[in-house]
Amino acid sequence: MLAPSVHNVQPARWRIVDSVTIDLFEDVRTRLSVGDPRGNDAGISLGAAAEGLRIAASRMGLALETHAAPTQTDAALVPVARFLVIEAGIPPDVLAAQVATRASWRCGFAMSSLTDRADVQHLSGPDCAVISDPAALTEAAHLYDAASYGYMRDHAFRAELRSWMRFTPGHPRWNRDGLNAAAMALGRVEAIGASVVLGSAFGVLDWCGVAPGLLAEGKKIVAATGVVVFHRSVGEAPFESGVAFYRLWLGIERAGFGAAVLAALADDPRAAQEIARMAGVPDGRRIVSAFRIGRRPVGGAIERARRSLDETLV
Repeated sequence: MLAPSVHNVQPARWRIVDSVTIDLFEDVRTRLSVGDPRGNDAGISLGAAAEGLRIAASRMGLALETHAAPTQTDAALVPVARFLVIEAGIPPDVLAAQVATRASWRCGFAMSSLTDRADVQHLSGPDCAVISDPAALTEAAHLYDAASYGYMRDHAFRAELRSWMRFTPGHPRWNRDGLNAAAMALGRVEAIGASVVLGSAFGVLDWCGVAPGLLAEGKKIVAATGVVVFHRSVGEAPFESGVAFYRLWLGIERAGFGAAVLAALADDPRAAQEIARMAGVPDGRRIVSAFRIGRRPVGGAIERARRSLDETLV
C-alpha cells in the first residue's frame, strides 16, 4: 500500500482468496482518462504495487509465485495477476528498509556538495542515466517546464488533475489519496493560489503570459544534485517497468537521496527525445520516467496519504 502511483490514485485492489493466494486487480475508476488514456501510468503503478507485495512478503521470509490473472467478475475491477505465497525462509529484500521512508520530495533539496555530485553518479546503471552537469540541469529544467506547461494548457487535463488535488486539510480525502497541499510542498497561501491558477483564473493568466512563471518548477531542477533518467526496453509492458521503477526509487533512497518524479520529461515526446539525447540513452529504449534528486534537509519528512484497508481489500 506504500508503493508509488500516478497522482497517488492508488489503483491496486487486493483480494485474499485463501491462506496462500492473493489476487491483484486494477480499480478502473481511478484511471486517468485524459492524462493516461492508454493505461501506461496505471500499469506502472500496478507493477510497483506488486513489487511492494513481494518486498513485504520477503520481510516475513516468504516468496511469491506469479500466476495468470483470475477471471473478471466485476466491471470496475480488472484482474492483473494472482500470487501464491510460498514459505521459503528467504531474507528480507535489501530495499525493504526504504519502503516506509520513500516519498515524493517536492520541496527543495539541501545544497549539494562536490561529494554529493560524485555520489549521484553511482546510481547510473543499465536502465538509468544521471545528468549532473549544471548546464545540462538548466537545459533539463527548461525542457520540463515547457513540457509540463503544454499539458497544463489543456482544460480537460487540468480539470482531471484538480480532481486529484487536495488544497485544504478540510478535503474529505486529504489523508487518503491524491495530491494534498502538504505533499506538494504548498503552504496555505500557496495552496489557495494554486487552486486559483489551475482553476478559473488560468485562461486570463495564460493570455497575459503570467501562468508559465507561476507554475514553473525548473528552479528546483537546477538546484538539484542531479536528474536520474529511467529507461527500459521499448517493447516492455508497463507492469514490468513499474517493478523496476519502484526498485530504482527505493535504491535512490538507499543511497541517501530524496527524489521527485518529473513525469513530463517522459510523457512529452519532444522532451523525452531530448532528455534521452542528453543522458546518452541507447536506441531501442524508451524513457519511462525521470527524477530530480538531492539530499533532503535534516529532519525533512512527508506524511503520505493512503487509502484505508476497507478501500483496498475487495
